[in-house]
Amino acid sequence: MVNYKDIKLALVEIIKVTYSQGTKKYDKMGLSYVGYLKTMQRKRDPDDHCRYIAKQRSPNEEVYNERMADFKDWYNKEVYQSLEKLYKLYILLAN
Repeated sequence: MVNYKDIKLALVEIIKVTYSQGTKKYDKMGLSYVGYLKTMQRKRDPDDHCRYIAKQRSPNEEVYNERMADFKDWYNKEVYQSLEKLYKLYILLAN
């Protein structure tokens, strides 16, 4: 069963990968995921919050596949793999 700790680890991985890239292209992205992580940590029930976010971001396989195709075009391989890991957890949590 996927829980908020799995999501937290995936978010931390994305943050590390984006900031390790050393380009301004990923600074805003890293900052966004830091914000997502902080919001999740402030919630009383982080599991419920993660389920809500998962249903927003990846409500079904079709949306997931579209997002992954876009991410593959936009980001390099390392960043794409970390995003793919997070969104796989989202799709598992949403269903």
